[in-house]
Amino acid sequence: MSNAATNTTAAITDGVGLAVETVKGWQVDFYAVLPNLLAGVIILLIFVLAAHGFKRLVIKYFDSRQRVDLGCLVADIAFWLVILIGSLIALTIITPSLKPVNLISGLGLGSLAIGFAFKDILQNWLAGLLILLRLPFRRGDQIQINDIEGTVQRIEPRATIIRTYDGKDIVVPNTTVYTSEITIHTSQPKRRVEISITVGYDYDIEFIKQIIEEALKPIEEILDSPEPQILPWNLGATSLELKIRWWISSERSEEVISRARAIQAIKEAFQANQIDPTDPALVYSVQATPAPTNGDDNDSVPAGKSGKGQQIKRSTPPPELEMGPDDPETYTVKQDSKDFTLLPDD
Repeated sequence: MSNAATNTTAAITDGVGLAVETVKGWQVDFYAVLPNLLAGVIILLIFVLAAHGFKRLVIKYFDSRQRVDLGCLVADIAFWLVILIGSLIALTIITPSLKPVNLISGLGLGSLAIGFAFKDILQNWLAGLLILLRLPFRRGDQIQINDIEGTVQRIEPRATIIRTYDGKDIVVPNTTVYTSEITIHTSQPKRRVEISITVGYDYDIEFIKQIIEEALKPIEEILDSPEPQILPWNLGATSLELKIRWWISSERSEEVISRARAIQAIKEAFQANQIDPTDPALVYSVQATPAPTNGDDNDSVPAGKSGKGQQIKRSTPPPELEMGPDDPETYTVKQDSKDFTLLPDD
C-alpha cells in the first residue's frame, strides 16, 4: 500500500473518530440538559393549561357583564400573553445561560418587524378593540355602513360580520367600520317610516287626510304614540304631494310589514271612496261623455272633490303579514347590554 493511500485511510479514520466523539459529546450534553428540558416542557404545559383556564374565566366574566365580543377578544389576548410568559420561563429553564433581558429585547425587535409586516391586520385589530370598548352597536343591531345594510352577527378582532337582509354574510374590516359613518336602525326602541303620495288639486285635503287616517288605524304595527301624520308636503304642477309618516318598533321587519299593509290599506280606501291618487300630468285618457244630471249642481261633483258632508266608506283592513323566524329581517336577540353602548335608551 502506498503512502498516499495510507494517509487517506488515516484521515478517514481520524474524521470518523472525530464525528463519533462529537456525537458522544452531544449525547453527554443532551443527558446533562435533559432534566432542564423536561422541567421546561412541564412548566410550558402548566402554563398552557393555565392559559385555557384563564381564558374560560375571562369569557365567563364578560358573559356575565353582557359583553360577549369584548370578552372573546380579551380572552384571546390573555391566553396568548400567558403562553408567551410560559414560553419565556421555559426557555430560561432549558438554557440557563439565556437571560430574560435578552429574550425581551429580541422580542421587541421581532415585534417591530412583525408590526411592519402585518400592519393592516394590527390596524384592524386595534380598531376592533376600540369598537368593542366604546360599543357604538352590538350583536343583533341592524346597521348600515356605506352601501352595506343588515344585522350584526359578531364583532371579531379583525372584522365585523354583517348578515344582509337577503341572507348574505359580509365581512367588513374593522378599520372601515371605525372610520365610516354608521346608521344604527335599532339604537332606539322605535323609529319613523314615511311614504309620499300625490292627489289632484280638486280633492279636499281634509277629506283625503281622514280617509288615510281611517285606513291606518287597523294596522297593529303602527304605534299609537306618536300618532301618524299626514302632511301636505309639496305643490306640484298638477297635483299635491302628501307625506304620510308613522312610528314603528325599530326592527326592519316592522318597517316592511307596516309599509306593505299601509300601502294596501290606503289604495283600497281610495278605491272605496272613488279617489284617484294618480298624477294627472302622467296619465293620458279619453274624456268620457258626462252623465246627464237632474239640474242639481252638487250631483255633478265627483266623490271626494268637495269633501263636505261626505261619509267616508271604510274598506276591509289589510291582511296580516308575518315573517318566518329564519328571515334575516326578523328580530334578532341582542347579545350585549344596551347600558354600555354610546346610544342608551335614555
